[in-house]
Amino acid sequence: MIEGVTMTGEPVRIEGTGFFARCLQHECDHLDGGLFLDRLSGLRRRRVLRAVRRAPWAVSDDAGA
Repeated sequence: MIEGVTMTGEPVRIEGTGFFARCLQHECDHLDGGLFLDRLSGLRRRRVLRAVRRAPWAVSDDAGA
């Protein structure tokens, strides 16, 4: 459940289940400065980080050298 206020100061409460609840959590994580991979640990986290480093759009450590 997410609670907040509108631009006019009226209280708002949003409840979600299933995929919608995951979407709400995802957006709250962004507001707190977090990413999905921050919730991962161990092997899953290492796999994601390796894939990100190998992505064609990733900046290499030796770029410009």
